[in-house]
Amino acid sequence: MRKVIRVFTILLLAWIGWMVLVWSLQHSIMFPRNTIGPDRLLNHVPDDIESIWIDTDDGHRVEAWLIPGKGVTAEQPGGAVVFAHGNGEVIDDNLDLRWLADRGVSVLLVEYRGYGRSTGSPSEARLVEDTSRFIELLAARPEIDADRIGYLGRSIGTGVLAQVATRHAPRAMVMLIPPARLDSMAWRFGVPPVLVRSPFRSDLAVKTLQLPILILARDRDGIIPDHHPGILHEAAPQSELIMLHGTHNWLDDDQEMKRERRAIDEFLLEAGIIVEPGGIQP
Repeated sequence: MRKVIRVFTILLLAWIGWMVLVWSLQHSIMFPRNTIGPDRLLNHVPDDIESIWIDTDDGHRVEAWLIPGKGVTAEQPGGAVVFAHGNGEVIDDNLDLRWLADRGVSVLLVEYRGYGRSTGSPSEARLVEDTSRFIELLAARPEIDADRIGYLGRSIGTGVLAQVATRHAPRAMVMLIPPARLDSMAWRFGVPPVLVRSPFRSDLAVKTLQLPILILARDRDGIIPDHHPGILHEAAPQSELIMLHGTHNWLDDDQEMKRERRAIDEFLLEAGIIVEPGGIQP
């Protein structure tokens, strides 16, 4: 019995030590920004893009890039899409979203604290606060129709925008490969969900949103649990779920990429964010 108690005590202390370690390192695990090398960052801001900065209350600076929509002016304002990327990306990786700018909507690429050229440390609360401020700046611009702003998130970025949407409701929202709640994935590391400091409870957020939501999932994701897109679809009152062929980071082929873009294009057109028909063709 003494041996059993001793072994149990050792295991319990080891588990408690692991909990303490994960508690202190969880944001480094959740936001692996240090794995993104400098070769992923562009040497200068592209000529067709405007760099926008905000100063945070705790002394940091955060960047966003604005890609102007084709034909959009102060005299003829257009819609806009706010994009929040995954936890292994930077805004420099997402210039392919120029295809949306070609459709006449401006695209705001929001960076996260500690990523790219931005300083500070990321957390759910900080990313939501920073993104909200960028959206307020975007909506105040004369070339932007503030009533035609949509959100487009990928992976953890869907969690950021779902929380932001409870403060600043968009016209519509697209969720690419979305987790329903990150805290439920903590058991992979042997950690109870209650210890997750940035849970990103998108499942709770979308319940409160009375707006069109397009959920684009993938059939072999491998990172986001298979049932998470369905949880969001069940929770969101006005949602549509489309399953694409691919893994978390890659679609199977160009046809699937076209299918994804066409779904986004048609969704934004129906929501009135894009106003001209004739987007991605089959």
